[in-house]
Amino acid sequence: MKHRRIKLWTVLVVLGVVAGLLLIGCDTLLGEDGDLDEDNTGNPAPTTDEFESNDERADAVPIDLDTKYNVEIGEKTDDDWFKITPAHGSDTYDKVQISVTDVSASLYIHIEIYKADGESVATHGTTTGGQDLTYTFATPGAEYYVRFSGWSGYASDHNSTGSYSFTVSNLYANDNFAPNHTLETAEDSLEYGNDYDGVIVSKYENDYYSFSNPTPGAWNSYTFTLTDVSDGLYGRFHRYGADGSELERIGTDTAGADLTYTFNSKENDFYIRVSGWSGYASENNSSGSYTLTPVSNGNDDNEPDDTFDDAREITSYPTGDLTGTVLTTAANNNGGDYEFFEVILKGDKKVAWTVDPEASNTELHFNVYDADRSFLGDVDGDDAETIGSFVNNLGSTDTFFYIKLGAYVGDNGNYTISFTETDADPN
Repeated sequence: MKHRRIKLWTVLVVLGVVAGLLLIGCDTLLGEDGDLDEDNTGNPAPTTDEFESNDERADAVPIDLDTKYNVEIGEKTDDDWFKITPAHGSDTYDKVQISVTDVSASLYIHIEIYKADGESVATHGTTTGGQDLTYTFATPGAEYYVRFSGWSGYASDHNSTGSYSFTVSNLYANDNFAPNHTLETAEDSLEYGNDYDGVIVSKYENDYYSFSNPTPGAWNSYTFTLTDVSDGLYGRFHRYGADGSELERIGTDTAGADLTYTFNSKENDFYIRVSGWSGYASENNSSGSYTLTPVSNGNDDNEPDDTFDDAREITSYPTGDLTGTVLTTAANNNGGDYEFFEVILKGDKKVAWTVDPEASNTELHFNVYDADRSFLGDVDGDDAETIGSFVNNLGSTDTFFYIKLGAYVGDNGNYTISFTETDADPN
């Protein structure tokens, strides 16, 4: 019996040793919070995903657009880097959208966008654990990096963990005329009188359009309008000559407001740029959609009549009231919209004329030249004054003379002119 007791005690000792070993083993394999601790540091072991290790920009994983990726922030210090290549080319702006879904309840998702050179350009995060996140940004087609992390929901980064999914999509948000962001790529298919929908996708984008004069070599009036303007867009027009020099600009100081721009030009070709500015000073400071309507208002029906060689012929009398328009101030040989008349003067006849402005604040004036284009005299009126003169032909040979009519244009340059013929004045 004594021998048996010794054997039983020995078994109990052995069992106690084994139990002790088991307890010691459990202490080394469990962290303080009860999670697995494979590195025996007392901290939870990180949960990895198939994209690790992508904790640095240099190790960013290139992604395919419109593909869902399932990822894990395994520990608070974890960063997940991915490389984005938009579908559109670098010659036009578009929008890229990052959609984060299936976020763990414990994870406050945070994203930061970087340029290819590593410059941070945007940061955004949710304020609730498990909340989805959608972020859209405009880009000219360049490669970008996105860094995912878990933050605190209000300030501190690297403060939460959990799983999430994300998808990156190219939105194809630009209009049908892109890329038309430079003079060299200006859209040239627009027709006067039609409406065209455009989009300033990024505040840095400019939309250029090329136009031609319906009556080459003649002054013409144009009106360009922006309507259906997005609430965030401060629309602005810029006009450029054929040589690329900027001639004029006009913009609205109210976001979402319509904009009308009327101007006169003799250029055969010109450019219009639509941009979004700040409404008071800064260029390229807003974005949105708009409808562009170009209209050619034309001139009078006698164009071109701006030179001796293109002068409007007056051959029979009386003419009655003939109408015309001086579109833009023509004075002191400034290159404005002069109206030339070539007037037949028969032998032994006198031709007289009067010219009357329509607007009360328009002043007319004219010079008279003989058939050799030598100066004969001039008349200069006041605002709203009807002016006139005559030329005698005391000889028997038919001839002609020129009238060069100009104006200081007020509300408009419309006028009427009439010619009569009588026997020559012997004086």
